[in-house]
Amino acid sequence: MSSENHAIVAEGLGKSYWVGGHQLIDSMGMHALIDRALKSPARMFNKWLSSQNTTSQYPEFPGHMKWALRNVSFSLDRGEVLGIVGHNGAGKSVLLKLLSRITRPTEGHATLQGRVGSMLEAGTSFHGELTGRENIRLSGAILGMRRSEIEAKMDQIIGFSEVEEYIDTPVKRYSTGMILRLGFSVAAHLNTDIMLIDEVLAVGDQRFKRRCVDKMRNVAKSGKTVLFVSHDMDVLKQISDRAILIREGSLIMDGTPEQVVEEHLKDTGSA
Repeated sequence: MSSENHAIVAEGLGKSYWVGGHQLIDSMGMHALIDRALKSPARMFNKWLSSQNTTSQYPEFPGHMKWALRNVSFSLDRGEVLGIVGHNGAGKSVLLKLLSRITRPTEGHATLQGRVGSMLEAGTSFHGELTGRENIRLSGAILGMRRSEIEAKMDQIIGFSEVEEYIDTPVKRYSTGMILRLGFSVAAHLNTDIMLIDEVLAVGDQRFKRRCVDKMRNVAKSGKTVLFVSHDMDVLKQISDRAILIREGSLIMDGTPEQVVEEHLKDTGSA
């Protein structure tokens, strides 16, 4: 699957979580648990003893590993737009979190070439105590951009987001819609090679949604690689070059947007 033209290569990606019982530790949480145990072994031992006294509360639910995503492989060329389709809980957002390095895979790996900008859940990439302007600067710095590059984009980002009046207010006071608008604007305007977008069109009025669609078209034409999740099948067909269907954590289909949407609608009974 390796190629110099690939912007993203995912091979055998999988993510599992421990569910049920009284133990809720995934592969990321285990590192934190070990760290705490090394720093304060006596405290961790007392917590363990306490947990042994409460196990009788969970006699029928000992817990088990559940795969949120399993054995997902695909590649995406530079400048290609890939839509991700699937029901709620299918594993779409988990895939984006793995690609954006928010969480680690339980198995497999992914390689991304270039700067990655992500717009996932509202506020995921923002610090609530910082203002909108400060968060723009922080996002650019994380991408490795120089201050002059960030400032050159500042007016475009603020203007598109339509939060000028509140741009110097801490984002913890923003509404969900304001955070989404600013987050999308940051992802679309900063100097990234890859954009990961999760349901940015789910919140906001129709006018802003149309602006987002137009911006995503322009971004794709500029040569950026875009991978996005959407439940709006019409928008997905308009923007995407390709689409993949995720069902119960597995990649079921990889094809044209029309083919994938048709298969998805069959499963929903809407076709």
